[in-house]
Amino acid sequence: MARTKTIYLPPGRLRAWADRFAAEHGDPLCEVNSPKPGSGVVLSCPDGFAVRLRLPWEQLTPALAVDAWPEQLAAAAASIGTCGLILLRRGGYSVGTSVQGQLTWSKSGTRYVQSRTAAGGWSQQRYARRRSNQADALVLTAAEYAAGHLPAAKPSCLATGGDKDMLRQLLADARLAGLAALPAAHLELNADPRQRQLAEVARELAGIKAVITWPTPGHNSETAG
Repeated sequence: MARTKTIYLPPGRLRAWADRFAAEHGDPLCEVNSPKPGSGVVLSCPDGFAVRLRLPWEQLTPALAVDAWPEQLAAAAASIGTCGLILLRRGGYSVGTSVQGQLTWSKSGTRYVQSRTAAGGWSQQRYARRRSNQADALVLTAAEYAAGHLPAAKPSCLATGGDKDMLRQLLADARLAGLAALPAAHLELNADPRQRQLAEVARELAGIKAVITWPTPGHNSETAG
């Protein structure tokens, strides 16, 4: 079964990184626009390593030419305008906008949402209602800040991270209707949203998304990064 690792490459490093990947793993077969435009480029090496390279947003990844794809991907990344950012988990929220990897506005905050309880009966129902009310208040707070700034910033794309159910609830807010129609990318979060996570997401999304795969656990993934 293939293993995977995702990294984000600064556009200016793309050509050098691809050359090093080929040197380490063997002259690759290069496939572009497979299975469709927006899919990016796949480099498949003789030792079983492969990497798919595209923008973080499939919808913004252009059709590529086999002899010019690094320059075309780098140019496409540089042409992306304002990005809307919404990170939301039970422990807090972080919303903002970025341009070329730099935050241009942001707001982060924390709010307590009770953990699930093992209690049964009436107590469990009471805890569940309290938890739901706390989660709703967190979503509402994040939605207020997002609605107060993101639509006016006219983002060309959207990045979300964290709890998908809470994010769906937030994006269902009528004031944010335009955001749901934007090209979107979702990232997993390993920690509650904070300003530093938002800044890191902004930097990553300014780069090229590289999804590396290899077939056996005997390979060391660090040699691919």
